[in-house]
Amino acid sequence: MGLQAKDRHRLVEFIFQRQKEDGAFAACPSLPATVADTYYALSMLKMLDNCYGNQALFSRINGEKIQIFVRAHVPIRHSLPLRVRFFLHEIFRMVTKDLAADGEALFYVDPCDDLDVGKRLSYENYYYVGQLAGDFQKSFQVPDFHLADCTSRDVYFYLLSFAEDAKKRAAEIGDWLKRCQNHDGGFGFFPGTTSYIEYSDYCLSALSSMGQPPLRVQQAGQYILACRTGSGGFSRSTKAAPFLDASCHALHGLSCLQHLVTGRLRP
Repeated sequence: MGLQAKDRHRLVEFIFQRQKEDGAFAACPSLPATVADTYYALSMLKMLDNCYGNQALFSRINGEKIQIFVRAHVPIRHSLPLRVRFFLHEIFRMVTKDLAADGEALFYVDPCDDLDVGKRLSYENYYYVGQLAGDFQKSFQVPDFHLADCTSRDVYFYLLSFAEDAKKRAAEIGDWLKRCQNHDGGFGFFPGTTSYIEYSDYCLSALSSMGQPPLRVQQAGQYILACRTGSGGFSRSTKAAPFLDASCHALHGLSCLQHLVTGRLRP
């Protein structure tokens, strides 16, 4: 169900082929670096290092260059989607090792004070505000939770922010997520829709957080592995081009499956 050593090696090559001179990462070698691709690349290197050990993959990252890359986005922060602002924060956190004089880590700070507190946020954006600005999250509202109005991505972020409320509906939510799985083993954005790697990850992550395995565990792993390409990276579906975001979803989805089967996180 996991990746063999040779497949991990090819995935690592796929990731580093997309590293640019500024230290950040791009969707493909011919394009400039982006915030999202850098976040996905660093997240995968962290997962591989943490789960397999002795890889020293993250030591190949130039943290100082990536900090400069992040700071270059600060002047335009308010014009960026919350998702990208969250990525900037997480990138900076992953690469920052230096401490200030008081011993506190030098984190990238985004208080989200430009946001309209009268506006309802999606479950996803509500989660990002909580991660970026802590208790300021409570100033916002979200839509009432109705599975009929949700995608599996919505359900995943709902569970992250409202875990206690979700426990009361664990059976209902779990059943809905399990019905998102198709006969090919992958998951769609709601029951009866086409399988994609990111929605497979959202569903498996949500099920893992509730300790509920999918109906077809083996097929779920087979679908993810079937999205692996000759380049070493993963594609969004079995008939698409590989990208860093799809590869990150694949690696995390495999980790969630491993957790459900063995109780240990390992892609």
